Amino acid sequence: RGTLFVAALVCVAACSGNGKRGPMTRQEMIAADPLPLARGAKWTYEVTVKKFDADADKETTKTLEWSTEVIDVKEGNGVIAYRIKGWPTDLASFDSSDAAPTASEMTVLRSGNNFLFGATAEPELDGAEGWFSWPVIDGQKICPSAEMVYCWRVKAVETGYALSFYTGPDEQTFEIEPGTGISRFHYAHHGTTNEVNAKLVAYTKGGARR
Repeated sequence: RGTLFVAALVCVAACSGNGKRGPMTRQEMIAADPLPLARGAKWTYEVTVKKFDADADKETTKTLEWSTEVIDVKEGNGVIAYRIKGWPTDLASFDSSDAAPTASEMTVLRSGNNFLFGATAEPELDGAEGWFSWPVIDGQKICPSAEMVYCWRVKAVETGYALSFYTGPDEQTFEIEPGTGISRFHYAHHGTTNEVNAKLVAYTKGGARR
């Protein structure tokens, strides 16, 4: 059965009347949906990709538009499986010589307030990889097991919270804004330049969560 880990993150994404943001209370966090996944929900990003072009012996920069969309939803045994096309991590393997990145499909599972990456498109926890649970606390280091060398690290940011995963060769960060979802994705490779910055520019709510 997939590991469920509690990601403790604190969110500072509550908006006040004067346009400034302040800390969310625990009650507000409980009421907020960190990832409003639903069939038809769509997030559109403005993306900048920096790569090292070995043939030209220089760094190149390319801008593009990227969409992440929930294309199917299944439910069973208290688990909801959201099939998503164009998860932001697809951008990390983008070859700048291609006309456009390839949008693959992956599954995010929700079991109560636990979020996991599914091993299949079915609402099953077997083989799933845990991500985080809600509500959350700032400063948490999230490891799937005591033996795991690499872990998620949590930091409060202006719009909510950031989940970062660092390994020897690379790092990736998801910034999550409650009520909206992933508002920014960043990936960087340590060594040969390969960096992705994706900033949310449009969000369309989907239909029923189930």
